[in-house]
Amino acid sequence: MPSSAVSLILAARTGLIFMGSAFSDSSERRLALLESLLRNAVDAIVTIDTAGIILSANPATERLFGYRPDEVIGFNVGVLLPESEQREHDWFLDRFLRTGEAHILGLSREVQGRRKDGTIFPVHLAVSESVVDGDRFFTGILRDISDVKATESRLEELSHDLERQVQSRSEELRQTQVELSHEEKFAAMGRVSGGIAHEIRNPLNVLKSSAYFLLNATEVSEAKRQEHLRRIERQVAVIDTIVSALSATSRMRDAERQETDLIWLIKTLITKEAFPATIRFQFDHASDLPPVMVDSAQMQIVFRNLFRNAIEAMSHEGTITVRIAAEDHGLTLVIEDEGMGIENELLGRIMEPFYSTKSRGMGLGLPLCRLILEKNGGEIEIDSQVGKGTTVKILLPTTGG
Repeated sequence: MPSSAVSLILAARTGLIFMGSAFSDSSERRLALLESLLRNAVDAIVTIDTAGIILSANPATERLFGYRPDEVIGFNVGVLLPESEQREHDWFLDRFLRTGEAHILGLSREVQGRRKDGTIFPVHLAVSESVVDGDRFFTGILRDISDVKATESRLEELSHDLERQVQSRSEELRQTQVELSHEEKFAAMGRVSGGIAHEIRNPLNVLKSSAYFLLNATEVSEAKRQEHLRRIERQVAVIDTIVSALSATSRMRDAERQETDLIWLIKTLITKEAFPATIRFQFDHASDLPPVMVDSAQMQIVFRNLFRNAIEAMSHEGTITVRIAAEDHGLTLVIEDEGMGIENELLGRIMEPFYSTKSRGMGLGLPLCRLILEKNGGEIEIDSQVGKGTTVKILLPTTGG
């Protein structure tokens, strides 16, 4: 087919002939313009007939595939494709000619091209159809996307490398957390065991001395014998109290949370407990507070411990202020005392089991309070200033929280 006819096909396809007859006096000028565009096009432009024979190829085709025009024109387009692509191309072309179903026309896709030296490389292909004087032709525009694919491959490699690094760092962090957790557990075990030893050593020493006296004294009066037996009984009771407290802390049952009037709960506790008459309770709260969702029996343990701490801090005389306010997700309860306060360096340890600022304290009260509050969906914070008193802030969930 003459190149002018092929150019005319491309002109019709690319829309370069806008008005009038394709065979008008200006057609040669328009064809010359089209051929100039084809010669200078960056992408390879190849036209084939219905048998797959190449009718034209622009100069960019030679730059892309390495074939001179006379080496491809008149040959099947498969010369530019690897074997797998040849079979797929023949299947698409045959299907279209038999059924008219255009699966690739007007669409862009990625295929493999084959250069004259046999190199296989990625190509972006767009195929369109033209019909001139009843003859059907197909035009393919091909672009080398090797650089794009190389960039994508590099990005994918970097992505995988980054993912591996993230996984590696995550594993390192997880392992570090495990190690820290183990260290914290061992440290906690050390503090707990040290606290247990400290709490039990004194009553054991008393038991030992009384037992030694009863076993080795040659002459023991009945009164003396009874005195030492009572001492033994008292120290056994002390040890039993310690063990019971430990058991209560470690085996605290799950909370049976129900709607509870917090003001009623606290005032009922104050009424039942034998708090000193020198202790005054002052309340500050709204009258329409919503109920909290807590286990009332467990919460009584919390308030009993906190009030006793406040009473001891004030040497059994003073005012305990209870403030309650509604927040977005619950009620905030603040308990303020007028006691001696706690030094900053000690404040960070008061939640540790067996750590106590009291000379005769076991150090289980506040840890037990925190455990109960956690089981009831609550939180606790403690602030204190030496000489001014201690403030305990508790957040409790409401029915809508």
